[in-house]
Amino acid sequence: FIILLGDVLDIGTPSDGTVTTAKLADDAVTAAKATGFGKIAQVVQTVKTDIFTSTTASYTDVTGFSVAITPSATSSKVLVMAQYNMGVDSGYKLYSTLLRGSTEIYRGDQVGSNRKRSSYSGKANANDDSVTVSHIFLDSPNTTSATTYKIQAFPESGGTISFNSTKHSSGNDVTANSVDAASITAIEVLA
Repeated sequence: FIILLGDVLDIGTPSDGTVTTAKLADDAVTAAKATGFGKIAQVVQTVKTDIFTSTTASYTDVTGFSVAITPSATSSKVLVMAQYNMGVDSGYKLYSTLLRGSTEIYRGDQVGSNRKRSSYSGKANANDDSVTVSHIFLDSPNTTSATTYKIQAFPESGGTISFNSTKHSSGNDVTANSVDAASITAIEVLA
């Protein structure tokens, strides 16, 4: 704008690239106008503080350990992070995986017919062994419907997994062992 003899002369809209950020007032761009750019739209978290055990030798939902999020746009991505501890009987293997609804979204490729596919697998050398498992996965759910992320786990046949504790502290009330906390977090990232 140019002021000529007290009147404002409107010279139109500035051409692209002519207004630098230094020329913008601090409050000129508000959060309501700043869309996209990888902006975080929402964060949802579930914390589990009790023990879950299972002897089922196939993937089983970990009770009380899921998180639901409703993306605001189909182009949004969802960053899913989970961290937890698990134990299993001495000498047995354990497995876990991350799912969106009933679909495994973060697991290894199939190699041969007798290999387990999982996000994590491990083996206990003693009953008081536990493993810390972390999953970090950027998902593209392509929906604006409520979407649930969860963990499933299972022991090798004949074993018992203990989620949020070691097998020893789950089977016996031993004060030297602990009951752990676990969290699963879903973060919507705008495209």
